[in-house]
Amino acid sequence: MARFKHLFVLLTILSSFSSVAATTIVDEQSSFESTFNEEKPSNNGIYSLKVPKNHKKPDGEKVDIYYFFHKATSESDRIGLLFFNFGGPGGDAIGDAKKTIQDLPLSITKSFDLIFLDPRGTGKSAFANEIRKCKEKQTCHAFIKDMAPYMGTNAVADDMDALREHLGEDKISYLGYSYGTRLGSIYAERYPDRVRAAVLDSSMSPIFENEEGLAIDMAKNHEKIAEYRLNHKFERLEKLRNIVGIVQNKSNYQANDGYSFDKKSIHTLLSFLVKKDNQDSIDWFKSKRYAAITKLLDKDEGKDFHDIYSKYIQEEQGLQEQSAFDIVYRIVSCTDEIAPLTNEEISNNEDKYLLSSMIYGGLAFIWHSKTCLNWEAERSPIASADDINRNISSNILIIGGRYDPNTAYNWAEDMHKTIKSSTLITVDGYNSVLHGFSFNGTKCVDNITTEYLLNPQKKISNTTCKRSPKNIYESLMSLPQKWERVEHKRLSNP
Repeated sequence: MARFKHLFVLLTILSSFSSVAATTIVDEQSSFESTFNEEKPSNNGIYSLKVPKNHKKPDGEKVDIYYFFHKATSESDRIGLLFFNFGGPGGDAIGDAKKTIQDLPLSITKSFDLIFLDPRGTGKSAFANEIRKCKEKQTCHAFIKDMAPYMGTNAVADDMDALREHLGEDKISYLGYSYGTRLGSIYAERYPDRVRAAVLDSSMSPIFENEEGLAIDMAKNHEKIAEYRLNHKFERLEKLRNIVGIVQNKSNYQANDGYSFDKKSIHTLLSFLVKKDNQDSIDWFKSKRYAAITKLLDKDEGKDFHDIYSKYIQEEQGLQEQSAFDIVYRIVSCTDEIAPLTNEEISNNEDKYLLSSMIYGGLAFIWHSKTCLNWEAERSPIASADDINRNISSNILIIGGRYDPNTAYNWAEDMHKTIKSSTLITVDGYNSVLHGFSFNGTKCVDNITTEYLLNPQKKISNTTCKRSPKNIYESLMSLPQKWERVEHKRLSNP
């Protein structure tokens, strides 16, 4: 199962990431299957809590949220609660709890009760079963119209605080990946006095006030990654723009060796260029995909890419994940909007996508322009960047990858500039098209994150974790790449 669900996936297939396991105590599988209703946890297991469907009406209808509880392994070292969220929106947490616990250092599992809360619409929590049923019957329109206002980020942040209160803690620590960084920042804005520490890993930007703004900016990010993946060769990028322009005009691209490519195949090529690196072994610049794509762009020979594409399509047939992820993604993304666009603005926005990137703009428009089109449900707008800037004063740790394909690096910079007391960790270097870094085999980031969670008051400077290639010995032994920690001066506050 994927550790976390990614934001802004180009194709409908969800990806996952691997990790180097740390030595720790892992519970028996039964503890991940047992459910205890309404108890205050004393043992490891899945628990539920009744919370208001509408937190503005605390005495009204109640719904159930589910979470996995893993007790700190040392009572004498216990610090408090550590909440996890793996992104999406639409990703659960309980399903990924066991793998995550395996990967955490002993100092974290000793010091924290670990909380894996399934947000509304996921796992066993409120509305998840209704979404699965309506998706099977293709009748989700009425459900979305009625229930969307109670499924946005604000509602989940309020659920988190209800659970904090239920567990009898004054403050929480938090680690959120991808969309989980939005949830973490919104919780911290709504409950600033209840945050002990918060790690926002692969951060979303707080400055875009609707889904379209994020998607348009992501197209620019993907072109930047494609430029890196094409070894910064201007001629290759120009040739790719030319090919994309041809298929965008509903014509096939004909290579010199006779192979023809339609829009779907070229869109797959674009997705290959921004697909995450295999961080343990495969060098993109030595991969078959790189060789085939550059052969098409340098020599106009399409056979190798045709063969790779044909094999890819065969392998992917029937593998598309059947889940409620796309429904929850749409509900949360549109419910959260601060400045929603009209249907006319959404439909006529393609030029803005293309201005952001002539290569990726058209593809981004296809995948994201319909997300909030014809939206009828009431919204629950999240806090603005100004609200976050004004209300969060605690030290927050922000992590961003220079070539993150799912949350752009400039989004992490946006979050860092917005939260004036934050520290920014940048991931850069060899084979660094990655997403989600803490406790994922990135030793430099793991050390900083652990240090921060154990003592958030200790000053950590803005730092770059720079990845270097494996040497011959490491390659033979299949060990992870080395990481170098480079400290930088703090960016000026807004």
